[in-house]
Amino acid sequence: MNIQDFTPFLPSWEEIFKKQKELKFLYEPESQELFENFSIDCFEDQELFKKYCWRINEECIEAEEARYLEEEEHTKEELIDAMNFSIELMLLYGWSEKDYEEVNSYVPCDKNTLTVTEGIRYRLGILANCLKNRQWRRSQYLVDLLIFEKRFKDFISFGYQRLLRAFGSDEAIREAWSLKYKVNLFRIQSNY
Repeated sequence: MNIQDFTPFLPSWEEIFKKQKELKFLYEPESQELFENFSIDCFEDQELFKKYCWRINEECIEAEEARYLEEEEHTKEELIDAMNFSIELMLLYGWSEKDYEEVNSYVPCDKNTLTVTEGIRYRLGILANCLKNRQWRRSQYLVDLLIFEKRFKDFISFGYQRLLRAFGSDEAIREAWSLKYKVNLFRIQSNY
């Protein structure tokens, strides 16, 4: 099963966040407690945050590969996967669809000519670089939330602006999400 096997619907961003969270906990029920008790200053939680950053990075790489192979629909599907993990990263941090909508009114400074995924991956990397607690350090460091949240907002906003360029409209992004949602729900229900 893939996105061609389903009919899209047009969810609101509130529905997308709600349904993405439900999917997350259906796929990984053990993560619910981690999401509920997340602290950005804790080493283990910083490692979890970085794990989600890596998942987004992987989807961006897959999108780049599909773009290289000139598979436009597959490229877009991988970008939606990256968006899904970005939503989960926001949910992990405690942000909601209201924060997402607010962040997307913030337009990042785009002074470079990076590809969609290079720009996303760069912003994701400098975001994760704010997390300085390491397993080998005896003392732990508090995250500078002003810098961290500014970089997080820049990452989310840049990603959204680039999705708009790739899909053409907010509605097209939400419809593409709905197709991937149906695929993922099918995979969960069929023990894919």
